[in-house]
Amino acid sequence: MEPPVYLIKSRSGGTLIEGTSEQVAAWLKDQRFSPKDELKRQGWVLYENDQAWSVIEAFPEISGPSAHARLRADKRRNLWILLAAGFFALVGLILISLNFLLPAYDASRQIADSAETARQAVAQARQAVADKQAAESVAKSAVEVAEAQKQFAAQVAKKLDDEVARGAKLQGVIGGLEAQLEKISKTMPIVVRWRESLINKNQVVVVANTSNQTLKLLVSVYDQAGVQTKKQYGLNLDAVGLGGSVKESGLGESIAHYFKKGETVEFTYVEKGMSDRFYPVKSTAP
Repeated sequence: MEPPVYLIKSRSGGTLIEGTSEQVAAWLKDQRFSPKDELKRQGWVLYENDQAWSVIEAFPEISGPSAHARLRADKRRNLWILLAAGFFALVGLILISLNFLLPAYDASRQIADSAETARQAVAQARQAVADKQAAESVAKSAVEVAEAQKQFAAQVAKKLDDEVARGAKLQGVIGGLEAQLEKISKTMPIVVRWRESLINKNQVVVVANTSNQTLKLLVSVYDQAGVQTKKQYGLNLDAVGLGGSVKESGLGESIAHYFKKGETVEFTYVEKGMSDRFYPVKSTAP
């Protein structure tokens, strides 16, 4: 059975010379051809890609096992590079998606933090009023039972007057904080932004739900003079993180309107039986 024959490719694409593996190895040693020249194998020994031209490193019986191993290592390295590039592309896509969702989540957290701060302030103010009332009771009892200590009672009475004034001031603070708490609790959990339309010079309104509940809204349009027009649209916003939590205006959208500079949009909560739950939100096109 004849040993395989190795063909060395010429610059024109034909066969330059051919010989056995021992002859080719000797020719390579004598530098009759370059390691970068291409070869292919013919004969009874069958390998994958026998009909394809390849560099000498693909033939371990000539170049030795270390060169063949280096060729395979290069292939594995190229595969890892391709996988790493795909991974970083996927990470980039995830970061772009998060870049839009995170601002809406941060706004929801800020509203919740403000409400909690207001509740704590109300509780502290009420505790201060209770402390003042206890001090007032002690002072009045001292005046009644310590007739002989008039001077001390006068000092206590003066302190009482100061506490009463302080209590009145605290009562006013409580009223203000309760009003602020009501305003925060009735602030509609949406974020409104504007951007220029891609098809004309007008503005597109973008509204995002920052809460974990569905919002049923009525969208009204006001002209540049502040007069409400007849254009009104129904709008449902899904909970934050869902596909329908962010919507915008324009052709084919729920809000089928392009806003001119100075026009105003108003969002009103219209859930049945709960229309006064949130204050309306207005925004004017820049």
